[in-house]
Amino acid sequence: MQMSERSEKLATETISYVKEMDGQDKTDFIDLIFSQYKSSRKLKYPKREVLKFYDLLSKLVKTFGH
Repeated sequence: MQMSERSEKLATETISYVKEMDGQDKTDFIDLIFSQYKSSRKLKYPKREVLKFYDLLSKLVKTFGH
């Protein structure tokens, strides 16, 4: 899946922000994004909005582990 330039910038800025957090805060933040992703699917958000959460979550997990 290809991210838009705007979504890519948001993901990059979010990762920079999360890098400054301690371990538990990182975990809590990733859990929050996961919850938002699940809610967006359950509430049938537009596909592009669901993909934004999916792409961000994917990048966070790839960068910080799971």
